[in-house]
Amino acid sequence: MILIGNLRSPFVRRAATTMLLYGMDYEHRPLGHTGDDVPELRVQNPVGRVPTLVLDDKRVLIDSAVIL
Repeated sequence: MILIGNLRSPFVRRAATTMLLYGMDYEHRPLGHTGDDVPELRVQNPVGRVPTLVLDDKRVLIDSAVIL
């Protein structure tokens, strides 16, 4: 799994912390939703919101409440 979003965001931290507590392995990509990161973020998530979780089967979850 790949968690996309900068840990400065409380919503990204919420998802990352919960995944860590549950012992879930994931790769972290610290992209933001402003600046030069937007094109790369929109490749995975056309909405451009963080956090974004890309599952192993390539499905994409958007929003920390949905991820949790």
